[in-house]
Amino acid sequence: MKICFTSYRPFPDGPVQHPFPESDPANIAYALGGDYFSFYSLKSLSPREIKMKLRPYDLVFVALDVEAINLVRQIIEACEGRAVTYSENHVGDYQRLSPAGQVTFVKAIRAATINFLYWEKYIPFYRALTSVPVEFLPYPYLLDSVRPQSMPLSGRPWRAALPSGLAGNTRNGLATLAVAKELLNTGLITELACWLEPNTFVQDAQAIAHFLFATPFTPPQRAGNFDWRGWLLTNRIDYRSLLKLKDRLRRQPLVTAPVSSTLTIRGVTLYRRHNWPNYVAQLAPARVLIDLNNRETVGRNALDCAALEIACVSTNRSDMQARLFPDTTLGDSWDIAGAVTLCERLLKDVAFYQRVVSYAAEAVQEFAPAPFRRRFERIIVDRLPTPPQVDSRC
Repeated sequence: MKICFTSYRPFPDGPVQHPFPESDPANIAYALGGDYFSFYSLKSLSPREIKMKLRPYDLVFVALDVEAINLVRQIIEACEGRAVTYSENHVGDYQRLSPAGQVTFVKAIRAATINFLYWEKYIPFYRALTSVPVEFLPYPYLLDSVRPQSMPLSGRPWRAALPSGLAGNTRNGLATLAVAKELLNTGLITELACWLEPNTFVQDAQAIAHFLFATPFTPPQRAGNFDWRGWLLTNRIDYRSLLKLKDRLRRQPLVTAPVSSTLTIRGVTLYRRHNWPNYVAQLAPARVLIDLNNRETVGRNALDCAALEIACVSTNRSDMQARLFPDTTLGDSWDIAGAVTLCERLLKDVAFYQRVVSYAAEAVQEFAPAPFRRRFERIIVDRLPTPPQVDSRC
């Protein structure tokens, strides 16, 4: 089967012979030996040109991006029954669309051959909107790229990791930070690692230090550095050429390169968020990750922790958290006391800790590229009349 994957991610167009260094659905193209086309490229084409470009493919994955919903529908129509949608971002993002946009959203999922989701519990919602098949298909996780970074527990400091600071909605950083503060005050952890958005790094760092240690806080003269990447994304400007130039200037590949822009305050290390391989390397020394997010996501943090054998305390708003860490999953994103209790048990009870991370390390193998491919093949055999053979490169 010849497939391609399309989304707004700024990856280069063409055959995907190596995985993208990201925990991203676009790696479906890699797992299935297919091609990738960015929305940045497709949006500049006429409907007829899109139809011609996608004609060679038996199946076209289209990221169900509400910010590109008109293009999504146009691609689906151009594929004439060969397009499948793939869930993107928040399950409730359709609410950001106007009523007319929501009609286009529903028309898009009704025109697709199959709608794939990475939140299994929302399949009934999608099935209420369309008679087209809706299937659970979590995207392939690059387990072999992450697992070698894992460190023996005995060699790790007493460090907790927080995947975000106070900036950004739905991340619920304030609740997560409240848990970390309690653990620091009781001495259960002595170090903290936190990843902050680059454009609000200084303000966020000052606010976190003020919250944890009551240090003086003076609001900065400006909110933060201008968010060039955010501006490019919002305006949908194709910045792939800028990324290439940036890589050439830095003369470093996108693999575990150290990030020099960090700040340490009384055992709290604040990192500027960079690329995924760097994040994984920085996360590896932690004993526990705390993430009280209130956003329905696939659960990238749970996947990373499972691969690194780090205990993850998070909420059932993430699909993978409950699958990989059932014993450390909270039902409420503001359950500070519950999160503290779980962290205390993990940090004090070695047998419980080992049971939690061993279960996750075993369960995460089901989401590597090879099991993904088998899951996909089973679905298309059931759902497509005469499915072609999948030709995989991995």
